Amino acid sequence: MPTGPQEPEKEIRRGAAGAVGALGVVVMVIMASGIGLAGTAAIGQELPFTEEGWSRGIQYTMPGYQATGAFGWGMALADLDGDDDLDLVLLGRSNGLPGIFENDGTGHFLNRSFGSGMFPLADGSGVIAFDFDGDRDLDLLFTQAPGSTRLHRNDGDFVFTDVTEQAGLGLWMDSQGCNAGDYDGDGWLDVYVCNYSPDAALSRNLLYRNLGDGTFAEVGGAEGVDSTYLGFQAVFATVDDTGWPGLYLSNDNRNAFGANQLWRNDAGAFVDVSEPSGAGVELNSMGLAAGDLNGDRLTDFYLTNTGVTFGAAPGNHLLLSQGDGTWTRSDAEWGVTVDETGWGTHLWDFDNDGRLDLYVNNSCVPNLLFRNVGTPPMQECAETFGVQGTDGDSMVSVIGDVDGDGDLDMVQNDMGRNVALLVNHSGSSRRWGRLRIAGIHPNWHAVGATATVRADVFGTGDLVEQWGEIRVGGNGFKGQSELVLHFGLGEADVIDEIEVRWPAGGPARVVRNLPAGTAWTIHHPDLLGDGDEDGVVGDDDLALLLAWLEEDLLPGREMMDLDGDGAVGRSDLEPFFDRAGWRRTDLDRSGGVDAADLSEMLSRWGGGDPLADVNADGVVDGADLGRILIDWTQGGGG
Repeated sequence: MPTGPQEPEKEIRRGAAGAVGALGVVVMVIMASGIGLAGTAAIGQELPFTEEGWSRGIQYTMPGYQATGAFGWGMALADLDGDDDLDLVLLGRSNGLPGIFENDGTGHFLNRSFGSGMFPLADGSGVIAFDFDGDRDLDLLFTQAPGSTRLHRNDGDFVFTDVTEQAGLGLWMDSQGCNAGDYDGDGWLDVYVCNYSPDAALSRNLLYRNLGDGTFAEVGGAEGVDSTYLGFQAVFATVDDTGWPGLYLSNDNRNAFGANQLWRNDAGAFVDVSEPSGAGVELNSMGLAAGDLNGDRLTDFYLTNTGVTFGAAPGNHLLLSQGDGTWTRSDAEWGVTVDETGWGTHLWDFDNDGRLDLYVNNSCVPNLLFRNVGTPPMQECAETFGVQGTDGDSMVSVIGDVDGDGDLDMVQNDMGRNVALLVNHSGSSRRWGRLRIAGIHPNWHAVGATATVRADVFGTGDLVEQWGEIRVGGNGFKGQSELVLHFGLGEADVIDEIEVRWPAGGPARVVRNLPAGTAWTIHHPDLLGDGDEDGVVGDDDLALLLAWLEEDLLPGREMMDLDGDGAVGRSDLEPFFDRAGWRRTDLDRSGGVDAADLSEMLSRWGGGDPLADVNADGVVDGADLGRILIDWTQGGGG
């Protein structure tokens, strides 16, 4: 490390195991004492999580038993009306009517179920929220067990139209979880449906390719992913460095019916790598969590199991990616080998300390929360944090910042009870950052995009890397968590660097120096400069850029930070002119560099006018004149 007055260069640490620091040591000591966060319920104060579903307007009671083979009912946290807060979609009520609840922006909800255009789904099973038609809003897809998958187009104002038959999705199956992603790289989101039945005709999994005209074609057999095992849940996830989403499938191996399956995606063609990858484990696999548990920018998987394994491997499985196309079972090392019947599961940073924690929904025993303290083993702390639930059947949960306070809340639907909203009061004690990744038509929500965040999480001067991916479904069990990427930042005041990669071999972009404690949007390169979002970069956008010049960057202005330095400044004018198709020295934007532009520059000589200051050094002088003359002599004007 350098000595003297200069600032030492920050080191980037890969991996949560190496990023504990002084704060992590303190946390480990506290957790070992059974206290949890300093100042929580152990000393008589409010629990870090409180259940507030009914009081916040979520009045939707689950049956006390399952009349069908649905194995629990799905949920979705999704921004259905485009107002940047999370609305709630529920299944399972005894009358079959899906619950549609509008978030008022504070985490309180208004029941919009009646008049939504939804019809009862007596055998409702799974649900996802995704934009199937490329109109920017989120549509809803429901599976049934048994029954046909139903697609509801979002028409705005919480009104939906069933377009199942027109879309070609009405096959009658025994369906469980579903997920969506762009497997073929055409921008349109495709759908995978898991089916579960001893009857192979009803158990064949379905891959619906989105044709981009409002219809789908079922291509599971043609693409080699029409598994007839007992499928519970699948996920499209990054499994290599190509940017093309692989497909991982969680199968119930009951009585040796079939192991889990992993397909690598070679530019739209699936290749079965289940056995050589080590991901084809044999267990009664149900819930599926995908995320980077150990901080190496690789996708790990956590799989729930049954307490009675019927000949399969016992215990929940944690599969850690080795970075070479293989996964290794590591749940014993990390202390998360649960030998109970588990269902939903999530990898999430509930306490905003920069490390992913683990949640497990269980049947017959309380739910479990494992806190990641930086090095294995993880510490179980569900009771301490008030999220253990009951001894009943807790099967589905979804994650998102419901009340907009910068930490992750949870919704879960235990049988025989009103849907629970577990409001998080602990994570906001640390810093955080939230990223909306803006894609282009038709994948506006950038499903499949990944983001790497680098920040001084532990206040040591070293940058810690965190990595996340936007997924529709497959992030738990039969549900949909929020599409915003949430990163706990611990002690960091600023995100030093964000690296975003758009899916299917799309572009990459780096943005630097964004303050913590804010939800930021990172725009696809094709969207930069379009301040009024009308699809054209022109004079109106230039006026916005000039109005925002040299001011602090605020949410809603990120598309004008064309050079990604965390500010809207003079250095953004050159790339803006490139996006608009103008020559930087064409000051009057006449299409050529000529005497009028020279006159314009001379009239502003010696000042700081940003348009005439073409080299962005703060003053209009000879250097700028030189640029005018160069462009003139190159034929730019007459």
